[in-house]
Amino acid sequence: MKSRYTRILSVLLCAALACSILAGCSTAASSSEVPSSASSSASSAASGEVLPDSTTRADTSGLNPGDFDENSIFSITGTSAAFEPCLGWGPGVSGCSLKSVIAAASLLQWAEDARLASRTPDAVQEAFYNWYDTLDADEQESFAEAWTMIEPDALSLLSDKESMTGRIEDAGLDPDALPGCTLKNWQALQTVLDDCVPAVGQ
Repeated sequence: MKSRYTRILSVLLCAALACSILAGCSTAASSSEVPSSASSSASSAASGEVLPDSTTRADTSGLNPGDFDENSIFSITGTSAAFEPCLGWGPGVSGCSLKSVIAAASLLQWAEDARLASRTPDAVQEAFYNWYDTLDADEQESFAEAWTMIEPDALSLLSDKESMTGRIEDAGLDPDALPGCTLKNWQALQTVLDDCVPAVGQ
């Protein structure tokens, strides 16, 4: 009789133990699903698929460094300073021959420093007009008259500087520093000015 009770008790204990094991497995399986779901949500948030309404994305579509163009007008500087010696005088004005040499030297140096031969004609033209359009009518006419002297003097500095040594020194310039410009850089400026500067008397 005692042996029968012992067997029944053993069976009950085994059944209880089995239920306990099954319940533990079920709980573990459920808990393992939670991180997976949380991980999926975190992944979606990180990938930017779902953003809160209050989140604003910056528009960087226009910030492309590759759009910078060396021929841009913004990379040509010093225009006003270079053309400054070209104003306030003209043919027949006292000291005009020396003023012309100074102006020619200034434009030659600017053409070299700005590497105008590497620019497009449109960029050089725009740089010139940004200065020229700030002048009043009298100043524009004065520059047009001065240009008739400046242009040949610049060419002489490039091709026959020795013939101008006296004028260079009288103008207070250093002959060793002139012309300070390559022919191609000067021609890039000369071509634009010949097209843009009105002929005297027009």
